[in-house]
Amino acid sequence: MRSYPFYIWFVNVKMTTNTILKKLKKQKMKKLFIAALITVAAGTSAFATDGNKENYKVKNSFEKQFADAQNVTWGTSENYIKASFTLLDEKVEAFYGKDGDLIGLSRKVDLKSLPLNAIQKIKKEYASYKVADTIEFDQDGDKSYYVSLEDGNKKQILQVSLYGNVSVYKGATK
Repeated sequence: MRSYPFYIWFVNVKMTTNTILKKLKKQKMKKLFIAALITVAAGTSAFATDGNKENYKVKNSFEKQFADAQNVTWGTSENYIKASFTLLDEKVEAFYGKDGDLIGLSRKVDLKSLPLNAIQKIKKEYASYKVADTIEFDQDGDKSYYVSLEDGNKKQILQVSLYGNVSVYKGATK
């Protein structure tokens, strides 16, 4: 399985944040919890392939939703179970809660998939940065994008809305 360190880290943070935010249902608390959870994100580990250890609710849910999926591999963390697979010649990841409910889907996309005004803002305000990854995250039809930028030892993660609003999700050093 190919490793995407930033991508795995991002998904852990995003899944942990979204799980808590769903329960709280308070939009004002979102940034506070995101900031707090970024510091506590957990790593992923391999999903058990032993039939006795698999979460059958998740597997059954996945098979119903993605019957045409190919090359499925599983991963798990404290907060979610991840299925990485190929669908229509595209690499996709589905994230499930332990109860079998779909949390969200992610896939890598090109920067040019973002709204034009967001691309222009990123190129203008982050001209010295190189785009490392662009990820689309879909949670119940609510899509957002995350752009990982690098400039030497500086790293920025930007969140981009469907309307082209760009905000700093995380700034860090490598």
